Amino acid sequence: MADKKFFGAAQELKIKLSEMINAGQPPLEIVLELAKDVGELSGEDSFYYTTREQILAVYGLALKEKFILDDEIAEVKARLEKISAAYESSDFDEDEHIRIGYALDSHKKEIERLERLKDD
Repeated sequence: MADKKFFGAAQELKIKLSEMINAGQPPLEIVLELAKDVGELSGEDSFYYTTREQILAVYGLALKEKFILDDEIAEVKARLEKISAAYESSDFDEDEHIRIGYALDSHKKEIERLERLKDD
C-alpha cells in the first residue's frame, strides 16, 4: 500500500516539475517549491527551511542571485511589520519594549544589508 502512495506522490511531483519548467519559472524557485513538497511528503517540514537557508547562503549572499535576495528581503520586511506593530502596542513592559526596539533596529539593518548586496 505504501508503494502506491509513494508512486502517486512521485507522479504528482513529476507533473508539477514539468509544469513549472514549461511555465518558465526560475530554477531556484523550482528547487524551493520541490524542497517544500519533499519535506511535506517525508514528514520533515524543516527540510524546506534548511534548503532555503542553504540556497540563501550560496546563491543569495555569495552569488547575489536577485530572486533569492528579493525573497529574503520580503520575509524580513514581513517580520519587521509585525515587530513594528508590537512596538506600538501597550501590551509590553518597558524591558520588553526595549528588546522589541532592538529587534526593530536589527531588522532594518538587515534589510539595508540585503538591499546593498542586491545592488552590488
